[in-house]
Amino acid sequence: MREEDKDPEESIFGHTETVFTTPELNAGVPKESRFIRALSHAEMIVSVALFAGIFLGVMYQVIGRYFPAVNWVGAGELALLSMIAMTFLMMGYLTGRNGHIVIEVFDGILRGRKLFVALRVVAAAIMVITSIALVYDAYVKIALEWGRASAAIGLPLGVLYIFAFVGGLSTGIHSAWKIPHANRPERQLEISEMEG
Repeated sequence: MREEDKDPEESIFGHTETVFTTPELNAGVPKESRFIRALSHAEMIVSVALFAGIFLGVMYQVIGRYFPAVNWVGAGELALLSMIAMTFLMMGYLTGRNGHIVIEVFDGILRGRKLFVALRVVAAAIMVITSIALVYDAYVKIALEWGRASAAIGLPLGVLYIFAFVGGLSTGIHSAWKIPHANRPERQLEISEMEG
């Protein structure tokens, strides 16, 4: 194909199917309850603020390398603590939207069978149990780590475990919501065309 025959809007990357470009990918997906939608919105808003903390912390570190007079050791700590908090907080959001990392070894083999529904129920139940353990551990660690402060900012480290507590609780709620809907389609984000 000659260069002038190419569409000027054509990307060097292949087309990506998402729920926004192809709404049929989410056909039949059960509608979330108002509580889960509100929880997801709150998680997303706080996560955007935490992402801004990562961005600002890293950019301030870069500026500090070129202008040593404004260098602040707390910038790196701000970015690190924001990244840890955002990781914990987004667990539930990603679990509810099938955006987490999954190993789909049996999904293709069992899809369309009753055993596939049982597999999804067992997987969601394991996530609920794991989330309960994480919530309990985070609850214990909040009190234990509240007396310790971060080196530069002086933030009590127990604050990070509040994010782990909320993230674990949210993951448990999203996973429990999937159990009665195991026979329905899950949200899909088809990104396989972007690979390789």
